Amino acid sequence: MNISVPKTIKECRPDQLVKWLHIAPFIQERKEDLINLLDFQVQLISIFSDQPMNKVRKGHIDDVLKISAHLVTMLSQFRSAEPTARVEIEGKWYVFEKDFSQISTGQIVDLKLIENVHESPHEALAILYVEEGMEYCQEDDRGRVLNPNAKRADIFKRSFPGDEFLNVFSFFLHSSKQRKLAMLGIQLMRMEIQKRKIQENLSRTVNGSAGQRSRLTWLKSLTSKLRRS
Repeated sequence: MNISVPKTIKECRPDQLVKWLHIAPFIQERKEDLINLLDFQVQLISIFSDQPMNKVRKGHIDDVLKISAHLVTMLSQFRSAEPTARVEIEGKWYVFEKDFSQISTGQIVDLKLIENVHESPHEALAILYVEEGMEYCQEDDRGRVLNPNAKRADIFKRSFPGDEFLNVFSFFLHSSKQRKLAMLGIQLMRMEIQKRKIQENLSRTVNGSAGQRSRLTWLKSLTSKLRRS
């Protein structure tokens, strides 16, 4: 498939990671094998490639398995930490005040005005992070805002580092049931992928050509499932 996906968590956008956190509990609910999780893998690739699911479905099964395995490995390798509270984005530094007793009233009010943080995480980030050396919505002597939220939100939407976003997410929602399910889902997915690799290696080593027949049987079974879905 001629698509592009992030190589690291840092390259992921906040909106992609939010979508992942929403669908990850699906693995825990289904608890089915890798073949039956194919729809999930297609959705996963769609999220991180910004391509519609119908385009991903047209790809070869080997490509789908390979790309989804990369994404799951990438996600599973992430370990949350306390936010650095200082990030460089597109050549400029932004800072985040982790002590909420120190943030401005304007920031608190604006955060409450966001209807759905999950749909627009970049807007919340633009309120939490401010240009280094500046105040939130700092004004000039004429009362004009020098660093409007909308400008930061546009920058953060396309370039805010994914690892820092997840750290901020964990910082505020460390006890969230959704996040726990997401992490559990990652581990279950890794186990299924590893199991399939072991089975394929054993088939090639012990049975030789029989291993190839086993793979063909697996693909036929998969094709049959896809036709019925």
